[in-house]
Amino acid sequence: MPSAIPSTLNEAPELSAKLGVGFWALWLLGMLAISAAFVAAMWWIAPQMEELPGIAMGGAAVLVFTGGLIGLSMIPYRIRQKRGIEGQMRAPYRRYMLRFLPAMLGYVVLLLLAVWYAKQAQPTGALAVVIAIAPALPLLLAIRAIFLLPREEDDEYQRDRLYRVYAFATGGTLAICTVWGFLDMFSVVPHAEMWVAFPIWAMCMGLARCFPLNANR
Repeated sequence: MPSAIPSTLNEAPELSAKLGVGFWALWLLGMLAISAAFVAAMWWIAPQMEELPGIAMGGAAVLVFTGGLIGLSMIPYRIRQKRGIEGQMRAPYRRYMLRFLPAMLGYVVLLLLAVWYAKQAQPTGALAVVIAIAPALPLLLAIRAIFLLPREEDDEYQRDRLYRVYAFATGGTLAICTVWGFLDMFSVVPHAEMWVAFPIWAMCMGLARCFPLNANR
């Protein structure tokens, strides 16, 4: 009888159960290692960012870092694909990648050009506003790509999981920024610029993908 079928058979298994806690621990360590290497590289390059060669090195570091993160983020998908758990990349994710990757590349290029031009020309007035806003525009397109993904996702389980991941990332970002803001107000920690909110959200989102987010838990 159909009614005798356990309801759990209709639920897609959690990703962490398929690949194991050990895999996700190594995966997270890889993410942290890449991030630490990027911070170290930018710390070394920072004194040279006054000139165009330094700007170019900074851009190369950002591109390598972005490529490393994308490559590492694709490893779970590739493993599932080899095991026969995952098929070809589905249309919503292909559209997401086609929107997100060019936007991030444009962000890196415009950011480096804006920093270099601002240091060389020291613009003021309306021009300074335009130069300052320019790097944010492709980043807004990247954010749009992120939030279009669940809207275009036709698998209810995947859509629900995406919204849960986004909710976790939003809550984590609010908590981190709130606590850091109060610590900053009392000069306990270094000042952080507001643009770090998006990277913090992205890191929280990556962390959320490592854990099961079932509605019943």
